[in-house]
Amino acid sequence: MVEVIKAEVSETLAKKFRRHAMELYGYKKGAVKAAIEDLLRRFVISGKTDWKMLRGCIKSELTSVELQHDVWRRAD
Repeated sequence: MVEVIKAEVSETLAKKFRRHAMELYGYKKGAVKAAIEDLLRRFVISGKTDWKMLRGCIKSELTSVELQHDVWRRAD
């Protein structure tokens, strides 16, 4: 079974990620998918992220989408 995960990231980050994925996994179809799967697998297996710690850290009147857009604007 396959699950689709969609996420929006900055154009700069996406280009850097694609370039790095191709360098590591080869310049062929499926390189980006393989890199993302490897990255997610390592993240999940590491078990080092404490999501509960993050609860209540962001104090804002903005929605989560507005906060993301604000972060992206600052990154550019």
